[in-house]
Amino acid sequence: MGFAGRIVRRVRDLNRDAARSFVLFDEMKRPAAGVHVRAPGPDQDEQRLTLSHLWFDSSPADLRNLVALVLERHPHEVAFAPLFGVLPAPRERLRKALLPLGFSLEDCADLRFELSEVPPLGSPLVLEAWNPKSEEGFRELYESAESRHISDRFWAWLKRWRGPFTPDLWFLARETLDQPPVGYAFCGATRYGLDGIYYLTGAGVMPDYRGSSEMLKRLVVSTLLDLSTRSPAGCVETTLNMRDPKLVEILTSLGFETIERYRCFVKEPE
Repeated sequence: MGFAGRIVRRVRDLNRDAARSFVLFDEMKRPAAGVHVRAPGPDQDEQRLTLSHLWFDSSPADLRNLVALVLERHPHEVAFAPLFGVLPAPRERLRKALLPLGFSLEDCADLRFELSEVPPLGSPLVLEAWNPKSEEGFRELYESAESRHISDRFWAWLKRWRGPFTPDLWFLARETLDQPPVGYAFCGATRYGLDGIYYLTGAGVMPDYRGSSEMLKRLVVSTLLDLSTRSPAGCVETTLNMRDPKLVEILTSLGFETIERYRCFVKEPE
């Protein structure tokens, strides 16, 4: 608690902060590994467990055992451990500790777009919002666009990523109503109104359109146009994985601004 008080002057409740810090002791009662934990409440839409200040003294197994206990103790859907300012060497040591638990090391970028700056689009796509009857079609299109099979747990988590599921912000995109979908755009909202804040959970196009970036640009701009009619002074935020740098380039070309880039460990629902 004294250490926390010296380095984090704005901490208001040292007892609460100390209660979130877990330390594993070895047989000699010496600190062997530690982690700071922010667990989700039972009423939160996104059950995200956030881990920070990961460390171990000598053995990666000590940290692995500690994190395994934390994961078991706190119910969650996804575990997230951001790495700010961690150098490559200690990052690699942490990777060896967490990889066996199902974590992956990701390079991410947080982006932001002001809805007052939506670029012109000559031919917007027709957006169809989610409804209970289209649930199966939405999921099948997502799996086709992403070329992956997903579990029920992952699909349920995706709906509640960054807030409650908002059916009228989940879209299938078509050229016209009588044509098959060309892609999807899933969004959530943390604030509504004139200056609303939206979150772009994901956007993708069908395999036939992956060879060109134009369809994806039309999809994203069509979605931004829809959101700008709801909140002309609002913004859209998103987090992208740098495994697909082309998507980052496309969004940047449309006016998205990169706010921050960082590495993180992520354990998504199976």
